Formats: sequence, structure tokens, C-alpha cells
Amino acid sequence: MIVTEYRIPYKLGQTVPIKQITDVHDGNAHCDLAAYKRFLDDESYYIGTGDLFDAIVVPDKRYSKSADMSAEMDFLDEAVDRQYDILRPHRERIIGLGIGNHESTVLDRCGTNMIKRLCRMLDVPYLGYSGLLKLVFSEDKARTRTVKTRYHHGWGGGSRTAGGSITTFSNDMKFWDADLFLYGHVHQLKVDEIPRLGVSGKRLIARPMTMVIGGTFLRTYSDTTDPTYSEIKGYPPVPIGGPNIRVTPNRNWVNINTDLVMC
Repeated sequence: MIVTEYRIPYKLGQTVPIKQITDVHDGNAHCDLAAYKRFLDDESYYIGTGDLFDAIVVPDKRYSKSADMSAEMDFLDEAVDRQYDILRPHRERIIGLGIGNHESTVLDRCGTNMIKRLCRMLDVPYLGYSGLLKLVFSEDKARTRTVKTRYHHGWGGGSRTAGGSITTFSNDMKFWDADLFLYGHVHQLKVDEIPRLGVSGKRLIARPMTMVIGGTFLRTYSDTTDPTYSEIKGYPPVPIGGPNIRVTPNRNWVNINTDLVMC
């Protein structure tokens, strides 16, 4: 785990949009790349929390020919190049990209880190599997606001209940001194807020903890007779999209609001 700092310029009252990129699964035939491209814009900052790539090779028990979108032998390289082309226009606003369990499996079996390679190509920070990130909103040397962020690709299987993942990750929040928590892996698009009071000088101020589960761009069910992995496992359908986290620094601290963007 690493601790990193990223500074974002702002003016008091300005809203800064931050989008979490997770579980895109580029390389899978059921990945909605068109929706993923619509999700990206020229105004937001971006934090990647893993499984940008599907990266399932033939020996993997999860492999299915019907889910393999590539016709080439070097399909891992092909996916890296494709994501470079997609993310290159946004690289000045990429806070960093992390690795997920799909890329970790390729790293273990093939000795190559697809996310780290992409980060080098884009010249952006590599965030690893989890970490702590200090988002420092700086207007000038005298006025700064810091949002401590805990990010993790996520864990556990797909939940079949509405609150299962919220419970799982809210338990993790107990152990970290952070304001914003970003998780992925479970392909759900959810946000929750835990009320919390803090101190500014001698005054009590609201500093709630915000949990964001970042969604996916991988369709749960196919429109053919070839089933997806999620269909075989009987997981419920999930929306395609991701979160838009809006941070507005104020005189006391910041306001954090999250829109769930369905693509």
C-alpha cells in the first residue's frame, strides 16, 4: 500500500468533478466501450481502481471464446494500446490508475503488469491494488482543503442482495482515517454516507464519510445464446456506468456529493 498526494487547483465555491474508473473489462466482448467513452469528459479528474482490462487468457477457468473480443494473438498488448488511445486526451487529469484482480492474475501468470505499462505510457501515477490518497485542493498557500481518500479494488463475490456490498465495505471504513472511500470489484454502482462531526478551530463542523462503489462497463447478460460469466453464476443485472463525485471546497472544509451516471 502506498500513500500519495495530488494537488488540484480550485477557487472557493468551485465544484471539482472526480470520476472513478473501475471494472471496465476491456477485452471482453460484453464490455460496453461506447458507454465507457461517453462516461469520460474534458472536465473531470480520474481515479482508476482496477480491472480496466478483462485480461482472461485461455488456461483460465473463466475463459470463454464467446466473451473474447480479440482475433489477434497479442490481445493483451492490443487492449493496452486501445486504452492508451482512449485515455490519452484525459491524461493531464488522471490522478492515478490502480490494478485489480484481473490484471493481478495476468501479472502472476505472465509476469507483466498491464496497468503499470499503461501508466508509463500515459505518464501518470501507478496506484497499486489499494492505498491512501491525499487530495489537496489548493487556492493559494494560505487556503487549502484536504480530502483523505482510501481506495481499494474490492473483494468478495457478487452480492445478490441490495445492501450486501454496502455492509461489506462499510465494515472496512471503521479502520481507516479517511473522508472518501472508493471500492470496485462487485460491479455495483452505489453510494452511502456516514454522518460524522469534526472540529474547525473551536467549532463543530459536519465531515461525513462517503463510500462509493464504482460500478462497471461490463454487461451482466448477453443478447445471444452464449451466456456471460455473471449469467452462469445467476448474478442480478447491474447498470452500466460510474460515479461522478463532486467536491466543493467551502469555508469550513468541503461538500462531497455523488451522482450515479448511467450510460
